[in-house]
Amino acid sequence: MRRLVLALLAISAPAFAGTYDDFSRGIDANNRGDAAAAIQFFTRAIDGGDLAPSYLPSARFGRARALLHDRRCGAARADLTEAIRLRADFVDAYSLRAEADLCLEHDGDALADATAAIRLKPAAGYYFTRARIRWGMGDFAGARSDAHEAAARDPGNAYVLLWQAIADGRAGGFDPAAFALRTAGLDGWPKPLLDLFAGRASPQDVERRAAGNPNQKCEADFYVGEWRLGRGDAGRARDLFQTAAGECPRDYIAFDAAQRELRRF
Repeated sequence: MRRLVLALLAISAPAFAGTYDDFSRGIDANNRGDAAAAIQFFTRAIDGGDLAPSYLPSARFGRARALLHDRRCGAARADLTEAIRLRADFVDAYSLRAEADLCLEHDGDALADATAAIRLKPAAGYYFTRARIRWGMGDFAGARSDAHEAAARDPGNAYVLLWQAIADGRAGGFDPAAFALRTAGLDGWPKPLLDLFAGRASPQDVERRAAGNPNQKCEADFYVGEWRLGRGDAGRARDLFQTAAGECPRDYIAFDAAQRELRRF
């Protein structure tokens, strides 16, 4: 009898190990930006049938992350909904589902999911997500409130600070001098964009710093467009938004935001 049990374990062990290997490989693929491989690995892990229940929400989340990278927004949302069904307090799934909602242009659902994430965990990243959602909906006062909350909780996050400047400008209360003081100690990219809003750099300075790096160039086009829009130069802003929408990776914040701005014209 003991030999029979050991034989059965030996037969099942490779399949069991394979499912967990696929789960780990999916995580690795996402981390290196290989969405196609991540989808394949997570699908095998989910469909294998022997992944522990506690791992299934994370497998769904991982596949949704890869699907969103490829702009397969409806499929990503379905995975995130299942992840939340399996783990009702899965805060990152609510936040990522808000991004899927935005991708589907379901702004009301996006706002609800971002708010649910904040209720579960009032962290900077979730306030940042909701700030961008409210900005996209034209609720600039709400976006400003959330951006300030995110910046208070994560004062060294340069992108949060950029969106604080944008939201302040749209809500009519941006102070370049105060912003310059707040961002003085930061360096690296996207520091040139912070310097632009703080009055320490020109658009040409930003262009020079972004030259040679396509991803920085795409971000520069969007954020310089926001800076120009704030100064009443709608024509040049629109040109920059069009360029950003055409050149940014589709999983970049600047890609979605540029498209949103173009729909406002």
